Amino acid sequence: MARNGKIKMNEKNRIGAVIWGIVVALVLLMPFIMQQNKYMMHIGIQMSFNVALATSMWLIWTLGFVSFAHAGFMGIGAYTTALLFLRLGWPVWINFWIGALLAGIVASLISLPLMRTRAVYFFMASWAVGEVIKRIFAMFRRFFGGWDGLLEILPPKLSFLGLHIDFSSRVAYYYLAVVFAMMVVFLVYRINQSRTGTIFWSIHEAEILAQHVGINVLRYKVLAFTVACTFAAMTGALYAHYHTFINPKSFDIWVSEFALVHIIVGGLATVAGPVLGATVLTAVDEALRPAGYYRVILFGVVLILTVLFMPGGLESIPRRIRALAERLRKNEEGGSKDATT
Repeated sequence: MARNGKIKMNEKNRIGAVIWGIVVALVLLMPFIMQQNKYMMHIGIQMSFNVALATSMWLIWTLGFVSFAHAGFMGIGAYTTALLFLRLGWPVWINFWIGALLAGIVASLISLPLMRTRAVYFFMASWAVGEVIKRIFAMFRRFFGGWDGLLEILPPKLSFLGLHIDFSSRVAYYYLAVVFAMMVVFLVYRINQSRTGTIFWSIHEAEILAQHVGINVLRYKVLAFTVACTFAAMTGALYAHYHTFINPKSFDIWVSEFALVHIIVGGLATVAGPVLGATVLTAVDEALRPAGYYRVILFGVVLILTVLFMPGGLESIPRRIRALAERLRKNEEGGSKDATT
């Protein structure tokens, strides 16, 4: 029995690897499939940003927490990179890591008191953190530009070993955003598959029991929150240099809420959930753009329908199809046996 179970698990892993390989190949070939259409490249870049943001937020979810501070930390990365570029003229690639480091430090400090709260109290506290960060950007007009924001944040350029890439090209930025999103997904997947990821889920399932068996719960909570917020800051840095303009509204609480909807619709069980949810809903959101503010209402409808009729999210569809096929096969076998008797 154990041997059969191991064989099935290895087969499942191989199928999963093949599926991921096909997805990666399609994503990398997309500019050629779409004939480098600028509009489609724009949607692909937005998908990459949303996948990275939702996947990093999902890492916090593995602890059993829903954070609404994510947009704020995305703003820290964006503003840090933009200000260093505009005020000091520093290279984007250095600013990118400085923004990530600063967001990581802020996240680790804030998470010490924040992660001592639970349930709705954590939700309210994280929402307050995100709002405070946004208001800081808005209040200090001389430094952050206030509600008017920062302009002329140019796309990066790269010169390496005789190779010169100008990321003002949509295709070039598409590949930059896609590679970054793949990196985030891969790292979060590896964390989830490691002993650390197992500990995160144990805290999710039974925090008190995890404490009693000797796990330093607060340390792992701070670790997950810091890593997730660092990824969010990196996403913000790329976002700023793509749109070339940011203001406090760019990192409103709605950004965190949409990321949460992406996770719930995609599925909460595996890292494939936020990837699927962000990809599908970004396309749906773009299709609903003519609806204006009604998009929020329509997203709410999608969320409610998902919770009611597909609680496992989009990632549960293959499992549901297999279960349906198995039931049909058993019914056919039962019908043939009855006919024989």
